[in-house]
Amino acid sequence: MPTPPRVLLLGRTNVGKSTLFNRLTRRRLAIADPSPHTTRDLQEEVIAWEHTHFLLTDSGGFDVGKPDMVGAGILRQVDRALEGTTAVILVVEAQQGLRTEERTFLKTVLKKKLPVIIAVNKVDKPTARQTADALVAKFAFGGVPVIPVSAKNGGGSGDLLDAVAQAIRPREPQAIAKPGTNPTFVFIGRTNVGKSSLVNALLRDEVRVVADSPHTTRDAAAFQLNVQQRTCTVIDTAGVRAHGKTANRIEAMSLKATYEALENADVALLMWDANEPLGLVEKTLAGEVAKKGKGLILIANQWDRTKYKDPRSTVALERVVQGDLPYIRWAPMVCTSATKPHNLHRVLSLAFAAYDNRQQWVEPEALKHILWTVKRELRPSAGKGKKRPILSKLIQVSVAPPTFHLTTTKREALPDAYRRSVEKKIRLSFPLPGTPIRVILQQPYAKRV
Repeated sequence: MPTPPRVLLLGRTNVGKSTLFNRLTRRRLAIADPSPHTTRDLQEEVIAWEHTHFLLTDSGGFDVGKPDMVGAGILRQVDRALEGTTAVILVVEAQQGLRTEERTFLKTVLKKKLPVIIAVNKVDKPTARQTADALVAKFAFGGVPVIPVSAKNGGGSGDLLDAVAQAIRPREPQAIAKPGTNPTFVFIGRTNVGKSSLVNALLRDEVRVVADSPHTTRDAAAFQLNVQQRTCTVIDTAGVRAHGKTANRIEAMSLKATYEALENADVALLMWDANEPLGLVEKTLAGEVAKKGKGLILIANQWDRTKYKDPRSTVALERVVQGDLPYIRWAPMVCTSATKPHNLHRVLSLAFAAYDNRQQWVEPEALKHILWTVKRELRPSAGKGKKRPILSKLIQVSVAPPTFHLTTTKREALPDAYRRSVEKKIRLSFPLPGTPIRVILQQPYAKRV
C-alpha cells in the first residue's frame, strides 16, 4: 500500500495542537498539558475521511523569537518534517491575532508552495463558529483557508477535515486523470451530417467510407490521433435517425454501438448540418450527454454551404442553439467544414479543453466565498416558529464531471433554487466550458428530501 499524504500540525506552544490531534485521531496519542513544549517529538496517525486517507503529524510548539535548546530542536524537526509534507495545518488561538512567529511560518510554508489551512482553535461556542465572518477576516493571510475549531469539544472538526481532504485530493491518484490514459472523443449526430468526413479530415486519411446515402457508416470505429503534443482516441459512430426509428436490425445494432461508445467516451462532439435547424435527435443526444456527465462540444458542420459566413452569423447561430438547448449552455460551439477545411484545429482544441475542465478541482477558499455570496443573496426565511436554515458547507467531492455537495441544516426539504443558485455562482467564477457540473443537496437532518 502506498504511503498516504502527510499533513503536519504546526503552531506556537500551548495553542492546543496536541488536543486537536487527539480530537481528530479520536485517540489519546499526544500528551496535552498547559506547560510549554510538552510535545517534543513528532506523533503520527493515519486518518480516513471522505474516502481520503492521510497521515496526521503532530509537532512540538515553536517560538521563533526565543529559540531555547528545546525550541531550537523542535524547529529543526519541523523543518525536516516539511520536506515530506503534502499540506500544513497552522493552529492559532482565537483570542489573539496572527503573531509574528505565525506570520513567519506562513511565509515559509507558502514559499515552499504547500497548501496551508489556518485552524483557529478555542472557538468553543457553536454560535461563534456559525457567525465566524469577523474571525475569518481577523486571521486572513494570503488567501489561506481559515477554519474555526474547538479542540476541547470537537466543534468544527468536520469542516477542518473537509478542508484537508480538499487540499490533498488533487495530489492523490484518484483525484486526477489516470496516468498513461488518453482522452476519448466520440462524434455523434444524425445521419449524413459529415461525421466520417470530419474524422477523415482530422486523421488526414480516408479511414472511413463516405457517401451521400444515409447509414454508410454502421459501426463505431476508434482511431488514435497525435495532435498538439497530446494523444487522443477518436471514435466515429453511425448516424442516429429520429428517436426510436430504425429501419432494420443492423441500424438497431448501430444505434446500440453509438450509445456504448458515448458511455466509454470522455467528451462527445455533437454534429449537425449548419443549414438545418436542430431537431429531436440533437436534443435527445445532448440531453443524454449531460445526463451521463460527459463533456460536450457542438459542431455546426458544412458551414461552407451557408450563405452567410461572417462572425455575426456565427453569433446569431449560437443564440439560436442556446435557445433550442438551454440545458447545455456550458457547451461551446464551433462552425466547421470537412470538405473545405475550416476550423478543424479548433475542434480538437475545444475537446481537449473540455476534457481538462472535467478533471478540474475548485479551491476550497473559492467555494467558501461562493457559499457566503449565496447565503447573503438568498437569505432563506425560516417562517414563524421555525429555525432559519443554515447552508453550512460547500465542498467538491469528485471530478469527471466536477461534483459538489451543498449541506444544509434545514429539517424540511430545501427548495431546488438554492442548488441552482450555487451552480450558477460556480459557473460565474469558474466557467469550465465543455463540461457539466453537478451540485448535490445534502440534508442530513431532513425529515423528507
